[in-house]
Amino acid sequence: MRKKIITILLMTTFIPAMLIAQSPDDPEIQKAKRETAVVFDLGRLFGYLAKMEENQKELALSNEQLEKIYTVMEEIYTTERLEPKQAEKLLTYLEDNVLSPEQLMYTDQLAIEKEKERETRTPGSGGGGGQITSYIAGGPFNPMRDPNKNIGKDFLEFYKYVAKRIGKE
Repeated sequence: MRKKIITILLMTTFIPAMLIAQSPDDPEIQKAKRETAVVFDLGRLFGYLAKMEENQKELALSNEQLEKIYTVMEEIYTTERLEPKQAEKLLTYLEDNVLSPEQLMYTDQLAIEKEKERETRTPGSGGGGGQITSYIAGGPFNPMRDPNKNIGKDFLEFYKYVAKRIGKE
């Protein structure tokens, strides 16, 4: 009985504490953040596209573009572990084959503004801590499926918007 209690105590107290205690300066965390940056860039793009649709009517997405974006979003939403290579491929496809140069310039400007915002925050804040830990451990990793994070909320909201616009809701 005593052995069982000690085992339970270890599993419920010390192991999670060790996982949480990884410092943002940990080289493994830093490496994972660099590797997964493209995944977060891809996710943020959908938020930028939503802002573009809302604020820049002259840059509105065509039905053909929305169909292609919806196909990409479907793939992302049904993927439990979004690998950086897959995210890079999808981001490149959207940039090279779907969005116009004017639309890209607008989303790039939003990305630059967002980066400036991030630079003014406290070091170590943000960055998908739990997601990064899961990525390192080989577990699920898809920030766009996390409705508790802004990137997930923005993705889901735009996903529903696109589905409605093309009659797939």
